[in-house]
Amino acid sequence: MSVAGPQDRSAAPGAWSRWVAAELPPRRLLQSLNAAIVLYLLTAIVTLSMAALVYSGPLAAHLPRVLGGALIAAALLAATVSLFGPCGAAIAPPQDAPSVIVALAVASAAAGVSGASPTAQLATVSVLVACSTLAMAVCYAVLRGFRLGALVRFMPHPVMGGFLAGTGWLLVVLGGVGLTTRVPLGIGLLEPQVLARWLPTVALGGLIFAVVRRRGNAALLALLCVLATLGFYAVMGLLGHSPAALAAHGWLLGPFPDELAWQVVWQPGVLAEVDWQALGAAAPAVAPALLVGAVGLLLNTSALELIVKRDIALDRELLAHSAGNALAGLAGGLIGYTAISLSALSHTLAHGRRLPGLLTALFLVATALLGTDLVALVPRPVMGGLLVFIGLALLHEWVVVAHRTLPASDFVVVLVIAAVIATQGFLWGVMVGLIATAALFIVRYSRVGAVRFERSGAAVFSRVHRGARQRERLQAQAERLLLFQLHGYLFFGTASGLLDRVRRRLALGPTGRGRRHVVLDFERVAGVDSTALMSFARLAQHAAESDVELVLAGVDARLARSLDSHAVLAALPRFADLDHGIEWCEEQLLGALHEPGEGTLRDELLAQLPEPARIDALLARTTRRVLRAGDVLLREGEAAQALYFVESGQLSARLSRADGTPAVRLQTMRAGSVVGELGLLLGVPRSADVVADTDSVLRAIEPPDWRRIVAQEPEIARTVDALAIRWLGDRVVHLTRAVDALQR
Repeated sequence: MSVAGPQDRSAAPGAWSRWVAAELPPRRLLQSLNAAIVLYLLTAIVTLSMAALVYSGPLAAHLPRVLGGALIAAALLAATVSLFGPCGAAIAPPQDAPSVIVALAVASAAAGVSGASPTAQLATVSVLVACSTLAMAVCYAVLRGFRLGALVRFMPHPVMGGFLAGTGWLLVVLGGVGLTTRVPLGIGLLEPQVLARWLPTVALGGLIFAVVRRRGNAALLALLCVLATLGFYAVMGLLGHSPAALAAHGWLLGPFPDELAWQVVWQPGVLAEVDWQALGAAAPAVAPALLVGAVGLLLNTSALELIVKRDIALDRELLAHSAGNALAGLAGGLIGYTAISLSALSHTLAHGRRLPGLLTALFLVATALLGTDLVALVPRPVMGGLLVFIGLALLHEWVVVAHRTLPASDFVVVLVIAAVIATQGFLWGVMVGLIATAALFIVRYSRVGAVRFERSGAAVFSRVHRGARQRERLQAQAERLLLFQLHGYLFFGTASGLLDRVRRRLALGPTGRGRRHVVLDFERVAGVDSTALMSFARLAQHAAESDVELVLAGVDARLARSLDSHAVLAALPRFADLDHGIEWCEEQLLGALHEPGEGTLRDELLAQLPEPARIDALLARTTRRVLRAGDVLLREGEAAQALYFVESGQLSARLSRADGTPAVRLQTMRAGSVVGELGLLLGVPRSADVVADTDSVLRAIEPPDWRRIVAQEPEIARTVDALAIRWLGDRVVHLTRAVDALQR
């Protein structure tokens, strides 16, 4: 959701007055100016470093012609995000991770046009850089338009860690060392004159990393870069090297032209020089940069919410970054988005005001127009040291810290992805990372198992209220009923383990006369693949050979269609819910005993209270009532009217659903059961509908009769109370056993 604040209501009346009042009082203006100077130095150094990284090696000669445009593009991006973004503290410079990927794509495009003229080389790579930034703008716009930003958060954490660790390595090797030496990675880096260039660079990057990490202050970065530059010139001056000599020997970013050139990428003359075939061949290599840019913005925005302690409107953030990258792309700049370090610094120094970001953009433009001499004197070791610092920070976060915080398997994935990126590139790293995390997920999910719990008939029973003798017979046969409640998605990784578990359990079950029943409950199953269906078919065949009845419960229409594709599964008994599946198995077990069913109402009541005189006296006070199948005896919510004993037939208590789906069966009552005792004894409304499943005969105690019994025949009232205590006790035992079975 959007966070309201003075800086967010630019369209409201008086918005300019409120903005001036919030941003321009002298004290606040001084704070903003101080913050802007620090942010400008950091942003300018990062921008120049990223530009030097992209235009390195054979393209280094073209760097003077693109630095002005890089600074202008960075200013446009920073100003757009600061002015229109939902968080005033957000500072968006060109980012290292996507820039490394773009640099690799640029190197590929440069290799494809190596034989062309310098003008054609520059035109091809500069258009590729601009197109990558425009593609990032489109990506942000699509995420915002289709509300897909949250989907990017599902990227596996180890994959992003591997991306960033690989990026850190490339920043150290290709960025810091490559920028300073201009020598490809290999044995040539060990030559003495080359070592003299890159060893100080790496040492400087390590020093900056150690100091900033120890002090925890990002503002030290600018100070250290200034001190390193002054130290560089002091040492070189003592050795007798002039700035002109240093520039001639490649120690400085210059010499540059008197004014930094800004090549307009989209002018017809430049587009006419582009080698579109080489550009098209290198374009796919930019794809990982879009992924990293999208995820990086979303992750950084989430982290920034914790820093500023308020929600940030993600849709508005995506829109602002889309516009900012579009303007930067038109200026030929690099991909950029909110940086946590700079944004946290802005929030600390200026309390989230927008003016520091706008002033930073203004200073960048001034540098592009007026800062030629200053930029030309920047030492390459300092630039390289900054890249080494950024790379070391990423490696520390995703190698050293990750080793302590991530599970071993996830950490191995991070290292594998980083190694692949370092040796083969980001595209291979993307594929290997996704394959590795998918394989890791399959292995872990397979270990979870498909069985949520396993219980015998001693712990699971249907909601049919049976007579005491039937309950005793079912308890004696309890081990011949076995329930497996399944859950999750059943696929090749879990199907084999499920098959083996059921087989082992059947091998340990009771032997002798009588068929056994195994119920598989699919109610919590999200889906079943073809391999799992084949395993169930093999289980059905094994069950038939072992005189075991396999019963399927919780089968919905989608699963039923899958089961029907296998003849052996289509023939199995199946039920829409577990309750009816267990009821069917209980009926099969009772039928196999060849014993009579429930006794008469008098017999069932005597089984609960063995006092014939009291039972006969109670039944003599009841009224006979006949129901046809489908008749409604009680309705949910109506006032209690009577208590009923079931003499014959069957009734079910059902709880209706508000969504119109079939009612849930709470209990089925047969001869010897009681209906409506709580309503009569406590006077509470009926809690469910009670409907006759078959033609039934009831014995009723109406309220007037009950009041007379209580007043004139206390012995009969005590008989009802004793039976009610027995009924409630049976229900408590029933529920306790069910809960205990689920918690084991």
